[in-house]
Amino acid sequence: MRLGQLGRALVGVAGLVVLAGGAGAQWIAPTPEELKMTSIAEAPDAKAVVLYRDELTEDDNHMWSTYKRIKILTEAGKDLGDVRVVFNKRNDGRGYTVDQIAGRTIEPDGSIVPFTGKPYEKVVDQGDGYKVAYKVFSMPQVQVGSILEYRYKLRWEDNVYAPPEWEIQTDLYLRKGHFLWKPTDRELVHTSRGGREAGTSTLVWNAVLPKGVEMGKTRLPNGRLLLEVKVQDVAPFGREEYMPPFQTAAYHVFFYYSPYHTPQEYWKTEGGYWSSDTNKFVGSSAYVREAAAAATAGATGDEGKAKKLYALARTIENTDYSRKRERAEEKGEGLKETKSAEDVLRRKRGSGDEIAMTFVALARAAGLNASVMAVSDRSFQTMNASWLDFGRQLNDDIAVIAYDGKDHFFDPGSPYTSFGHLSWKHSMSGGVRQQGKETTMVPTPGESYKDSKTARLANLVLLDEGRVSGTVTFRFSGSPAVEWRQAALRNDEAELREMLTKYAQSMLPGGTEVKLTQLEGVSDEDNPLKAVFAVSGNLGSAAGSRVVLPSDVFVEHQQPTFPHAEREQPVYFHYAEMVQDAVRIAYPEGFAVESAPADETVKLKQNAVYTQRSKQTGNSITVWRDLMVGEVYYPLDEYADLRKFYSDFERKDHASIVLKRTSAVPTAKASSGGGE
Repeated sequence: MRLGQLGRALVGVAGLVVLAGGAGAQWIAPTPEELKMTSIAEAPDAKAVVLYRDELTEDDNHMWSTYKRIKILTEAGKDLGDVRVVFNKRNDGRGYTVDQIAGRTIEPDGSIVPFTGKPYEKVVDQGDGYKVAYKVFSMPQVQVGSILEYRYKLRWEDNVYAPPEWEIQTDLYLRKGHFLWKPTDRELVHTSRGGREAGTSTLVWNAVLPKGVEMGKTRLPNGRLLLEVKVQDVAPFGREEYMPPFQTAAYHVFFYYSPYHTPQEYWKTEGGYWSSDTNKFVGSSAYVREAAAAATAGATGDEGKAKKLYALARTIENTDYSRKRERAEEKGEGLKETKSAEDVLRRKRGSGDEIAMTFVALARAAGLNASVMAVSDRSFQTMNASWLDFGRQLNDDIAVIAYDGKDHFFDPGSPYTSFGHLSWKHSMSGGVRQQGKETTMVPTPGESYKDSKTARLANLVLLDEGRVSGTVTFRFSGSPAVEWRQAALRNDEAELREMLTKYAQSMLPGGTEVKLTQLEGVSDEDNPLKAVFAVSGNLGSAAGSRVVLPSDVFVEHQQPTFPHAEREQPVYFHYAEMVQDAVRIAYPEGFAVESAPADETVKLKQNAVYTQRSKQTGNSITVWRDLMVGEVYYPLDEYADLRKFYSDFERKDHASIVLKRTSAVPTAKASSGGGE
C-alpha cells in the first residue's frame, strides 16, 4: 500500500516510534454560560472562540474527520459561517474527497436551525498561478451570539494512507481540543525521490506543544498504537509584526510514515538520492562545454570565469516569473520534457532551480569546482534537521563554487540577485550541499547591512505658511531593489508605477500629492533602482509668526515599530539594511531657523546605530537621518533592549524645524529648490 501526504511546511522536534504490528458522533447541548457568552477574558478582542474541536484519523478506514463548535462574538466573526475545506480531486488515485457534511446553528436563545444546504466547489487563485480547490458550505442564520456546530470527513482512496497534520494553534482561542490518530499496522510502501520505494518501519512526528502537554501513546491489547493529544485553553497564535515564520512557532503535530530509524540515516540516504538526481540533470554535455568555452573566452582566473558564466545563466528566461508554457504548447514546438542543463540552454528558459543547476553545469564544464545546494526559503520556514522531509523543507536550489581558498554562494535562479550574493530568503538559511560523492548539511552566509540600502531624498521649497512643493527621490540597492524588480517581472510597467506611487504616498504625510516623473534602473541589477516624484501639499503648520515643519517627512506619521512592552515571538527581520534620509527645505526671504533637531546618536550594542544631524546653508536647512540594523534575529531576552533602541530614536524622529518670520515675506516661487 502507498502513502499519501498533505503538502504543508512545518518545523518542530521529531519523535520516532518503531511500529508494531473520535470525532464526536452526537451534537453537544450548549450550556447556559455558552449561550450568554459575549466575550472571553483570555482573548478580549476575539471575534469568536472555538468551544470544542475534535479530530480523528483512522488509517484503516482512509478517513480524517473533523468536528467543531464555534461561538460567534462579533460581527467580524460572522464570516466563519462560510466554511471552506481544502480538497484534492486528483485522478491518479491519490486525491481525497469531502463528504458527510452536517451542521446546525444554535441561536443565542437556544433555538436550533439545522444545516440543509448543499456544499459547492470553489477554486481560489493564491497567486503565481497556484490554485486551491475548496468545498464550501454556509451555516444557516448566523448572527452575533450564535454557536456554529458542524462536522465533515475527508476520505482517501483505499490504496492511500495519509497521516494527520494537527494544527492545534490557530488565530482563534481554543477552549478544548482532542486529536486522535489510529495508525495502520499494515506494511506500507514509502515512495521517495525519483520513485524509489522502501517499506516503512517508523512513525515520525514533528511537534510543538503547549507547556505541560505531552503526546499520549496507548498500546492496545492487539499491539496497535494510538497517538493522542488533549489540550485546553490554547491562546490564539500571536501574529506579530517582524516575527519568525508561522510554521516555526505555532503549536502543531504533523506525522508521517518513514523507512528511516534516525535523522542521520534519513539525511544521508535522501541526500544521496537528491545529489544523484541533480547530477543527472547537470550532466556532462558537449553542448554545455561549448557554451561554457564561448562564454569564458578571454576570462582570467576562476572568478572571472564565474562572472561570465553567471551573466550567461541570467540571460535564461525564468519561468517562475514569466508565462509558463503548457505541455501541449511545448509539444507543438517539438520540445520534450526538460531533463537536463542542455535542454535549458537550448530553450533559453527554465525554472529558478533549473537555472541554478544549469549554472553549475556551465561552471563544471569550465573546470570550476561547483556544486548544487538545496536550501530552505526562510520567508516561510527555517531549516530543521529533525524534520525528515527533504522535498517540503528544502524548497530552492542555489550554487556553490570553491575558488581562492573559500566557498562562494550564488543565486542565479532569483532574478536580479547580483553576482556573489543570495536572495534574502536564502541567506542565513540552511540546506544540503553536494560535496564530492557525499552531501553535507551546511548553513548559508548572511548579507551585510551595507548590501541592502534605501536612500530617500526630499528636496522641498516652502511656498507659504506650511505648504511645500518639490521632489522626492528613492534609490533602492540590494534586497529592496530586488523586491521591486521582481515585482516588475510579475506586473506590467503601469502596475509597477502605481505600486511605487502608493509606496511613496505611504511614506509622506497624508494629503501630499505625488506623481512619478522618472523611473530608472528597473532591469539594471548593477545600479540602484531610482524613482523620482513631484510632490506638493501642506507639510507644516503656522502659529503666529512661526511655521513648524517635520524634520524628516519620511517618518513624520510613522507609528512606533514596537509599541508593546511585552511580546510573544522573537523579532525577525527579512534582512539587515541601511536606510538613509536627507530632507532639504528651502524657505523664502524673511524667515530664519529658530530651532532645528540636535545632532543625535543612538546605538544598540554593536548591532544597530541611528544618527541624526542638521545643517543650515543660506535660506535652507537639511536634516540627515541614518539607520543601520545589522542583525535579522533578536530573541525574546533581547527584545527590551531592541524596543528601547527603536523607541529612543523614533522619539527623535519627531523633532521639528521651527521657522520664524523676521520680516515681510515675499511670495516664493514654486521650484524644486535645486538639484539633488
